[in-house]
Amino acid sequence: MPKLTWLSICGALVLALVAPPVFAQDGNDARPLTFFDPVQGTLTASRPADEWTFEGHAGQVVSLVAATMDGSLDPVLTLIGPDEGRVAENDDLDSLVRDAGLEALALPQDGVYTVRVARYDESTSGTYQLTLTPGFAGVVRRDSFDGAESPYTAPENASVVLAQGRLRVRVLPAGTTVTVIPADAEALDDLYIQATTSLFGQMSYAEFGLVFRAQTSGGGLGMYAFKVNTEGRWTVSVRDASGEYVLRTWTADEALSSAPWTLGVLARGSDLSFFANGVPLGTLSDSRLPGPGTYGLLVGTREDQPDPATILFDDVIVTRRLGTTYRGLPLALTTWDSNDPALIAAEIAESGQVVLAPARDLFLLERTLSAADPASVFELLGSEQALYEDFILGANVTTLTTGESVGCGAVFRWQDERNLDLAYVDTGGGFGVVQARDAELSTNVYDQNAMVNQGLNRLIVIAQADRVSLYINGALVTQEQMGPGRGRVGLALLNYEDAVTDCAFGDIWVWPLATDTAAGE
Repeated sequence: MPKLTWLSICGALVLALVAPPVFAQDGNDARPLTFFDPVQGTLTASRPADEWTFEGHAGQVVSLVAATMDGSLDPVLTLIGPDEGRVAENDDLDSLVRDAGLEALALPQDGVYTVRVARYDESTSGTYQLTLTPGFAGVVRRDSFDGAESPYTAPENASVVLAQGRLRVRVLPAGTTVTVIPADAEALDDLYIQATTSLFGQMSYAEFGLVFRAQTSGGGLGMYAFKVNTEGRWTVSVRDASGEYVLRTWTADEALSSAPWTLGVLARGSDLSFFANGVPLGTLSDSRLPGPGTYGLLVGTREDQPDPATILFDDVIVTRRLGTTYRGLPLALTTWDSNDPALIAAEIAESGQVVLAPARDLFLLERTLSAADPASVFELLGSEQALYEDFILGANVTTLTTGESVGCGAVFRWQDERNLDLAYVDTGGGFGVVQARDAELSTNVYDQNAMVNQGLNRLIVIAQADRVSLYINGALVTQEQMGPGRGRVGLALLNYEDAVTDCAFGDIWVWPLATDTAAGE
């Protein structure tokens, strides 16, 4: 594996690498943020940042979007946990828009979270709108049942009526389960659905909950069903053309000990997560019904039940992923720190925007690059025939240096010293994405980002046709439109001063995409 020294285009990067970081100053005292209620703020030179707070639970999944309303404002969104540690950060949802967002992010602990909206740099100013939603960021429906009509209709063996601002579902025959699906329900695959439930009157028993990815096939209604009962237990089942299967047997949980119950389901690919009153009950993996399908409510009785079951539903909420301006890739990865590339690649593939090749093509435990003088050092990996065009690349990158102008990262689509792509982090808290064609820099992007650590960073690069996406420590920090290409992958050290520098790399892997059939060892 040859090590190559390359200095022809590094001069153009020097200014970017040593550019001083931009630090946003605190705004006024933090103000409360509630679900679905957009708030606005204006950032200027005299007010460079705002802070908002909300209370969350460990495992709760939320989305935050800071959208530019007017002016030149380029917002940066940072989520700070109850322990004052940084949870996640995003600058742009896409390289083509200035809006910042964090979508379907699982909160790490109980407590009060702080949302910080700041300016990208001192040259931008304007008004933003900040929105907090449960699950995903795209709101599909919010049913409060305050009107005179409802799209939820009753099957033959049940009654469905509006009563005092709630939907009342009554099931009469013993041993019967009914589903109530809105007539205007959109077919979705990845979604979050939530509803508040309570009992109407006294009854010996009832089971009730949510259905999703419901689809008519094989003469019956195929669907996933999340149910709880009046005994404080929950279960999950799936029905497809071959029959009905129990994915989780009835399980007791303290979150179900007393009414009312706010039930929730997050479906993301084959990963299915279930919640009660904001508390996660559990997560399952099942791919029998990958979707899309409709969604709705469920009420059932027992075989030996002498009386009907009546359940009240309120505040039905459905959210979905945002649009495809950023190709639907997740803004944050929950598996980013795994030492199993298959888990990371699978989560990315569940977005539906990439298709994986059957297996990873490259895996190396560790490598080290060193320099004592100003230099750029590269090490290509694999054989000369290992060429990649569309792929996912992951690596742990640790910078060990006495210098302040040092970058470590990955080179890819390498053809020669004049034609290559590069992604890196530096000791100044920044990252860069570079493309050189015939020794000319067709792309040269550099940003400061709070997700960049001193020392160890996990880099994940997705190269797909003319788009390169970079994750740092689980957060999507940029997507760049770059010329497609095909070439080798490798490691990179960029040293711009007389400093002893080591770039240590670990868990280096490449997973080709299905369109990249010619890659090989």
